[in-house]
Amino acid sequence: MDIFKLLEEYGSPLYVYDYNVLMERCNSIKKFCENLKKGLSDNILVSMHYSTKANSNPAILKAVEQSGLNVDCMSPFELMMDEKSGFSHDRILYVCNNISASEMTLVKEKNVLICLDSISQVETWGKLFPNTNIMVRINPGTIGVGHSKEVITSGKHTKFGISEKNLPLLFETANKYNLNIIGTHQHLGSLFLNDKVSDYIAGVKAGLQIVKKYFNGVKIIDLGGGFGVPYKPDEEDLDLSYVTTKLLEVLKEFVKYYPSIREFKFEPGRYIPCESGKLIGTVTAVKHENDIWWVCTDIGMNQLVRPSMYKSYHEIEVVCHSNNKKQEVTANFCGNVCESGDIIGEKRLIQLPKVGDAVIVYNAGAYGFSMASNYTGRPRPAEIMINNDDIKLIRKKETLDYLINNIIW
Repeated sequence: MDIFKLLEEYGSPLYVYDYNVLMERCNSIKKFCENLKKGLSDNILVSMHYSTKANSNPAILKAVEQSGLNVDCMSPFELMMDEKSGFSHDRILYVCNNISASEMTLVKEKNVLICLDSISQVETWGKLFPNTNIMVRINPGTIGVGHSKEVITSGKHTKFGISEKNLPLLFETANKYNLNIIGTHQHLGSLFLNDKVSDYIAGVKAGLQIVKKYFNGVKIIDLGGGFGVPYKPDEEDLDLSYVTTKLLEVLKEFVKYYPSIREFKFEPGRYIPCESGKLIGTVTAVKHENDIWWVCTDIGMNQLVRPSMYKSYHEIEVVCHSNNKKQEVTANFCGNVCESGDIIGEKRLIQLPKVGDAVIVYNAGAYGFSMASNYTGRPRPAEIMINNDDIKLIRKKETLDYLINNIIW
C-alpha cells in the first residue's frame, strides 16, 4: 500500500493491521490446540482464550471469535467488547486482578466464570456469592519467563497469585462460604521464544505439582500464555510443534494421576495480533547533536509505550520520498512527548530521512493501541484493517472535541 496516501487519508500516526496475517496466527493457534487434544484423552478439552487486553478492537475480536477461539478479559470494558464481538458467556473467562465488589457483581450477573487472584478476593466473592464455582490463580513460586522483569508474572517478586504456603488459608476461606474451586490458573510471564521453552515447561510442571499436592477434584487447569513472536531480525518464530511435544510429555503424565481434569486452557494474547499490526507515522524533525543523529517523529510514547516502559525492541523502517538523496547513518528514533524516555528505537542503521518522510514500526498489533494514552492531550490514532486490496476504517482518529467531551467547565 502507498503509506503516504494512507497517512493523508486517515491521519498520522496510524495503526494498520493485516487481516491475512491475523488469520494465519489464529489458524496456527487452532492447530496447536488440535494437536494437543489429539495427544490427550478424548474426554479432555483444550481451549484457547485470546487475551482481550492485547488488542480489544472489535475487528480483531470478531476474527478471533469466527476462528472458533475463546476469549478472556479483565475489565468491564473488555467484557462488553467481547460480548458485542459475538462471544457467548460460556466462551469468556474473567481473569481479573484486585477488582471491586461491584465489578464482581457484574461478572456474576453475566454468568461468566471468574478466576480470582488472592485469598482476599476469594473472601469478598464468598461474602457476595456463597455456594458458587470459582477458579483461583496460583503462583508456582520460583519460575517466571519474560523479556523484561516487568512482564514476569510468577515468582517471589510479583503481585500475582496465591503462593503454596498460603493454600491452607485459601481452602479455609473457600470452605467458609462453600465455594467450589473448579479450576486453577497460572501465568508465568510474557513473550517466550524457543530458547525459553524449557523454562515455560518447568513452570508448567511446578504448577501441576501444586495442583496434585493440594487440590482435589479440579476440572479446569489454565496454563496461561506468554507465547512469543520474533521482534528482532535474528529471532525465529516460536516452534509450536516443539511446544506441543514438550507439553504432552508433562500433561499425559499428569492426566494419569488426576482423573477429574476435563479441560486445559491457554491464553495466547500477543501471539495472535502482534505481527499483523504496524504503526506508521511521519518524520517531523531530523537533528544531529552531540554526535548523535535523531529522527524525530509523531509516534510518541503515548501512541506506543512498550519501548519506553519495557525497553522493548521494535523493528523500524524508514520510507523516503523518491527524490531524497541516500545517506546511511546510525540514528535514534524518538517521539513528540517531552520526556527523556520517549524513545522508539536506538542505534538503528538507516537511510537518513527528511522531514515529511515516513516510518514503519513493526509488530505493533499487540499492546500497541490497547496501551496507548492521551498523555499531553494528544488524540489516539485511527486504526485500519487491510484485507488484500480492501481497506476498512475500524476506529476513527480521536479529535480534541472528543477528548474534552467529559470535562466539566
